[in-house]
Amino acid sequence: MAIVKVPHLGRTFIMPAQIEIFLASIGVEYHRWTPAAPLSLDAPATQILNSYAAELENHKRAHGFVAYDVIELTPETSGLDEMLARFRQEHWHDEDEAHLIVAGRGVCHIHPVGRPVVMVELEPGDFLSVGREIRHWFDLCSERRLRAIRFLSQSNHIAYTQSGIEADYEPVCLGPAYFAYRPSLRPSASASKAA
Repeated sequence: MAIVKVPHLGRTFIMPAQIEIFLASIGVEYHRWTPAAPLSLDAPATQILNSYAAELENHKRAHGFVAYDVIELTPETSGLDEMLARFRQEHWHDEDEAHLIVAGRGVCHIHPVGRPVVMVELEPGDFLSVGREIRHWFDLCSERRLRAIRFLSQSNHIAYTQSGIEADYEPVCLGPAYFAYRPSLRPSASASKAA
């Protein structure tokens, strides 16, 4: 389940329906996708693609993508630091950019023109499509692991804004446990009276 934070508005969204509505309002498509059959962490790419075949084909046709594939990033990936350095710079594409997270976690910062920056923490099952020309940047969480299905378009044009705004935002990954119930650290009134 994604976590969406808008720091400048003091807002956080954790419910998928709320996230879907909020992100749609800034030109970003979000959904939760469930595989047709459970997948192991080391499932082969063909099994992953088969598990999401219907959704993948529907999205590809509806949005004009030419193909999709499975990508995997790990701390051992050759050139990972250079790749992440490019992803971490605010940029935009001339076509939609869409991914489905299969394993691992990452943070996508989205910066629509004239709107505050939105942080979207993604985990397995989260599908995110950033609309064309919407400024954004991406980073992995501390584990530096990600397996995702990416949609491929005819154009791969990337324009970097050179704004430097990404330096003001840390790729902080909270995870769902951050929002779990936490008991109060103060003793209750009844406990104080019993003592």
